[in-house]
Amino acid sequence: MAQTKHGYLIRGLLGLLALVMLLFTVPGYLDTSSNPGLANLTGDTASLGSVAGAFLARQLGLALIALYGAVNGTTQPVLIGAFGMAFLNLHDAIFLSAFGNIGPGAIAGLILGGLALVVMALTWRKARA
Repeated sequence: MAQTKHGYLIRGLLGLLALVMLLFTVPGYLDTSSNPGLANLTGDTASLGSVAGAFLARQLGLALIALYGAVNGTTQPVLIGAFGMAFLNLHDAIFLSAFGNIGPGAIAGLILGGLALVVMALTWRKARA
């Protein structure tokens, strides 16, 4: 697979996904209940040294990887960033749905994960051409 530079549509969509994730992640460090995925946690599990901190760190790490992919724009970083966004969001949406919490967080996860899959498909198609 060639390491071609991808266009602004692919990179812009990936960058938008990363920015949306950052908009939900960064405020969570100040108040964990502001993050939809952490809103139901209470007590020690809602602290940054516990479940909430691990969740936010995972989100922040994958959002920064996706942002790097959008800025760099070559095939491999874009695919890695899009995969991270797809996995994070679809994983969360599936588990939220499976445990009976089919709310805004699960729906947003499906939408963001689906858009990340579109980025992966467009990137793969252009790289194979």
